[in-house]
Amino acid sequence: MSETVNAPTLMTVPPKFKPAAVFPRDTAPVIRAAEQAAARGPAAVEEFWRAVRRTGTPVVEAAGSPGERTATFLWRGGDELADVILVADRSADARSFERNRMTRVPGSDIWHLTYRMRADWRCSYAVAPVPADGAPPPAGPANEMARVRRARALSAADPADAPAIARWFDALAHSRPDPLARERLDGAWSVASLPDAPAERWRTAPGGAPQGRVDGHGLADAALGNTRTVRVYTPAAQPPQGGWPVAVLLDGEEWWSLPLAPLLDRLIAAGTLPPMLVAMVPALDFATRTRELACHDPFVDFLTGSVLPLLRAEHGGCADPRRTLVAGQSLGGLTALYTAHRAPEHVGRALSQSGSYWWPNVRGTGGDTERMARLLAEAPSLPDRIHLSVGLHEPVLLEPNRRLRDVLRDRGADLHYTEFNGGHDRACWHAGLPDALAALTDDWPARR
Repeated sequence: MSETVNAPTLMTVPPKFKPAAVFPRDTAPVIRAAEQAAARGPAAVEEFWRAVRRTGTPVVEAAGSPGERTATFLWRGGDELADVILVADRSADARSFERNRMTRVPGSDIWHLTYRMRADWRCSYAVAPVPADGAPPPAGPANEMARVRRARALSAADPADAPAIARWFDALAHSRPDPLARERLDGAWSVASLPDAPAERWRTAPGGAPQGRVDGHGLADAALGNTRTVRVYTPAAQPPQGGWPVAVLLDGEEWWSLPLAPLLDRLIAAGTLPPMLVAMVPALDFATRTRELACHDPFVDFLTGSVLPLLRAEHGGCADPRRTLVAGQSLGGLTALYTAHRAPEHVGRALSQSGSYWWPNVRGTGGDTERMARLLAEAPSLPDRIHLSVGLHEPVLLEPNRRLRDVLRDRGADLHYTEFNGGHDRACWHAGLPDALAALTDDWPARR
């Protein structure tokens, strides 16, 4: 059995770093600089902003203890704004608005909020400037996930807390990326990475690698009642004897849009990953994803009966379950491990990032929850190799993942387990995927 832990367990984490949806506020030297600039007048404030543009945001400075940093988030705006909300803590309760509220330096257009965090923290974030005139947010496509989260939060809230929760979601509708951020996740989110955050192999792998090919295949499934385009990456190398090893990535549209293919080119050329076929299987929409990625047997049958045969027939994929893995995040992580459990003759390895092992909800099943841990505790055999990772700031998922880890460890599983200093966050999953893939594939045929 192999096991790796990249972060302290809960018992050794200082209270300020407990994995909860509360980030500690703090002050930082940059705020004193902002206050001094405001006291000196508009020219000094303009110089303050020029300095911030040179360094980017958040402004990271030493904190009072070794291994900690302050991260100061900034926004520029005047009397046209009623509030500025930092959307880094995406929990939804009565405290969310106040604890993420920026403060304006009097006599200036500088808004700020500082967190004191351990120096390996990573987080995607946005900023929500709330207009003073009550104007609605800019028109744009509706965010289905935000609507669902709002409805769920309000339905579960104490009636006395409902106005505060609604205020939080009203602010979120104004969120946008930070224009001064050093890192960007996508068109809507920026990223804050403190100095000791795990290195992103995507960024450090050398360029100029031979380019693989990506093909799209439309796959219909009668049992699921839908059709989707599965994109398949084939590396620029010769296939090993027995055919290409296979990795199936759930939520494939997320990885396709990254874009994943040139990053795989670089990691394979660098020897970080072995050459492999990578099938990106999209989730279609929120409702479909919620249904299909909750240990849904027809979806497992689609993966093993349609996707894997396509890879063998059209791309030279192998049929060895020890060289076949399924990877996913959140519900996708649950499904990845469930697929390897239910179909061991097809899939031998599972990669789970922030897996939703709380599933199913105890309220909807009469008491049954964390079913995956029970299934694996009772299974006659276990997957060939498993990767589990979870964030210290995922209060709903951290303990279920730890309990599943303990079940697997007690049964002698070949387990690679990590805890990262972050939340339920695509920025953390993007950064963590290369190492997770490397841990599951280090015995696959090397690049030739």
